[in-house]
Amino acid sequence: MTPAAAGEDPRFREAADLLDGGVREGAYAAAVLLATRGDEVLFERSAGYARAASLFDIASLTKPLTAALFLVLSQEGHLSPDGIAAEVLPFTSPDPRARQIRFAHLLSHTSGLPAWLPLYEKVAAAEKAEGKTLSGAAEGHDRILAEVLSLPLSRDPGAGWEYSDLGYMLLGRAIEVAGFRSLDRLLAEKVTGPLGMRETRYLPLAAISECETGQLIPTGWSEVRGREKVGEVDDENAAAMGGVAGHAGLFSTARNLFLFAREIVRARKGEGRVLSRPSAVRMITRVAQPPGCPRTLGFDTPTPPHSSPKGDSPGKMPCSQAGDRAPADAVGHLGYTGCSMWIDPERETSVILLTNRVVFGSDNRKLSALRPRIHDAVWEVVAG
Repeated sequence: MTPAAAGEDPRFREAADLLDGGVREGAYAAAVLLATRGDEVLFERSAGYARAASLFDIASLTKPLTAALFLVLSQEGHLSPDGIAAEVLPFTSPDPRARQIRFAHLLSHTSGLPAWLPLYEKVAAAEKAEGKTLSGAAEGHDRILAEVLSLPLSRDPGAGWEYSDLGYMLLGRAIEVAGFRSLDRLLAEKVTGPLGMRETRYLPLAAISECETGQLIPTGWSEVRGREKVGEVDDENAAAMGGVAGHAGLFSTARNLFLFAREIVRARKGEGRVLSRPSAVRMITRVAQPPGCPRTLGFDTPTPPHSSPKGDSPGKMPCSQAGDRAPADAVGHLGYTGCSMWIDPERETSVILLTNRVVFGSDNRKLSALRPRIHDAVWEVVAG
């Protein structure tokens, strides 16, 4: 049993033990767990070589912030979730259905675009053929976006859902076109800056001093780049795009992500600093089409437990990574590097778990079994 930290609420003892156990079991080498209600931090604990102020590559937790930025621009009249994406972006796809994609489809992963493609490989091949640097440069960024804009769809927009990095890449570019500035600048000006999220940024190595690099949590070895990834984005497509993209690239701390979660809660009541009440409601409400879609404009929702009539484990199957005790009306997101954020707007609570599971390799799946247990231990206290 791990000794409780000074002042630590004993009700969170199980969560603390599970968090520390994840280091011993090799689920991750560093982690921070934060549980909040309203404006109050109820529980905060770090494990491994992380500290409370550690900066993690939050991977796809970038997406909810991209969605929030899109909705802020929508509030200002620059974009609309119901707008046709082809009116802003130069689609070259031979598939005529691509011209039917609305921004709401991109936000909710219902556009019909593929989930993921190794587009960085095309950039690397072009780099070799043309004898010039493309990966990480503006031209590499533009070539990847051009590839996405040329793709055929797998289904009609709105007819089904498939989690898609590619859709959020396009959202990032649409935001830049509408906002007349780079995605990182717009996010800082309109979302993270006003919310006081001073540690949340793309390209952290460009913003921190050498003595502060110990804040950065590594994500392991990149075969593509031939080096350890510390302070540079783990995602290879985002890296080829220069580290600034709509689907991945942000670094943050647990406390900073709490400020974002709190904005969702406040805005739902009409008290947001950057988001209007209608915007917050759209971010926490499942889309109506297609029926049964678990997505909102920016978030995922918990998957309810279901029964398995056959197989090695008949009976109740595991629920989503939010945990078996997650409130049904919670919203949240996962990040490939091992990060997650779940928000219960009704009870004004949030659970933020940041880890670096990929430091042991991308095939390290130990967190998948552990994370729901950690979440359940927290939900039992904060949502009981």
